[in-house]
Formats: sequence, structure tokens, C-alpha cells
Amino acid sequence: MRIFLIVTCLLFTILCVVILFRDGWIWEAVLGIGLFGGGSLLLIYEKELDAWTANRRLSFQCVIRDDHLLFPKGYYFKHGCLKDQNTLPFEWIDEIRINTFPPTAVVKGQEIIFLRGLTKEDLAPIQGIPFTEPLDHWTLICDEFLDTEFDEEYKARALTQLEQAGIPETEVLAIRKRLRLRMLMRTYATWEWIYYGQWDVMSELWPMTAKKYWWTMDVALRQPPAVPLT
Repeated sequence: MRIFLIVTCLLFTILCVVILFRDGWIWEAVLGIGLFGGGSLLLIYEKELDAWTANRRLSFQCVIRDDHLLFPKGYYFKHGCLKDQNTLPFEWIDEIRINTFPPTAVVKGQEIIFLRGLTKEDLAPIQGIPFTEPLDHWTLICDEFLDTEFDEEYKARALTQLEQAGIPETEVLAIRKRLRLRMLMRTYATWEWIYYGQWDVMSELWPMTAKKYWWTMDVALRQPPAVPLT
């Protein structure tokens, strides 16, 4: 059955390429063929992809220890405080954000570390670190890429909240334009309709660089400009 599906998709793709070659290349059609082919392969190899994804997730899960968080196989991103180590001391952590997925730790006010594999319940025994639920900048920016329709009132409110957080509408629109193709392809492959956050954005910004890494941190931790005293 799988061979039949692969052959069918391959023949369809070849036929489309031949037609385009004969009648002239239309880039929208080329993109459509690419998306169809990629989506078809994802569906055909869905089980293998799920198994590979599950193993990859397990390899980067976080574990709670007495005075630190441990990443047994190392931390996923290699551009911050965990570049050369796999432990995150509690004393480095300013707060733990439990309204993100996965939960995140804010380190020294300048970096977010993803606590994959842990839930709010898992983190509850940790003492001395505040648990917070601040405005999630990245989810407000990326909601429009979900397989969900939002009304105009929600969209306007999101822009207002981001503006108040120090991210003006012009910057929001520029970020969305930069991410649109990658995030929509992610939605096409996953049909995600509930949540996109910083982790999802960083997962799509391959190849990850230090510049991209710290850019996402700046957006996530942005503070509104200080109001001068009068």
C-alpha cells in the first residue's frame, strides 16, 4: 500500500512538472507541488516521523534535581548559558513561567530556558522560585498561523497588548512576515490549532544562529519603555 501511494505521488508530481515545463513556470504552482509532495510524504511516513520525533524529544527532556535542573543529553540550543554544560542551578533562575508550552525558566533576566518533559505539576515541589504567568509575547504574535480563526476584536486586543509590552505594531507585522512561510508550513504538516510559542518559532528558525537565538529572547522578554519622571 505504501509503495502504491509513493508511486502515485511521484507520478502526479512528474506530471505536474511536465505540464509546467510545457506551459511555463508559475512559482505559485511550483510551491503548491512542493507542499503537496512534502505533505504526502509526511502522511505516508507518519508513524516513522512520530517515532523519530518522540525519541528526539526524550533525548532533550529536563530532570529535576535537589538544587538544579538537569539536561542529561545536553540542552537543545547551544547559544546561551547552557552551551557548554547540562545543569541549570536554581540560583540562576529568576522565575518559572507556567503559561508557556513547554514551561520555561527565566535566567538572569536575559534568557529563557525550555523545560521540556516537565509540567506545572512536576515543577510544583521546587521551592524559592516564583511561578509566574506573564503575557506570552510569542503566542500573541503567532496565533494567526494556527489552524484557527480569530475575530477582529481579538486581533486588535493582541496588538494593543504587544504595544504595551514594548513591541509596536510595525514590528509585529515585520516578525509575522518573516515567519509566515515557515510557520504556515508547520501548520500544514501538523494542523496545530491551539498553541504556538517561542519553542515553535525557534524550532522553525533553522539553521539556528546566535543572532536568531538572542532575537527570540529579546522579543520574549521585552519590557515597555520606562516612563520618565516628571
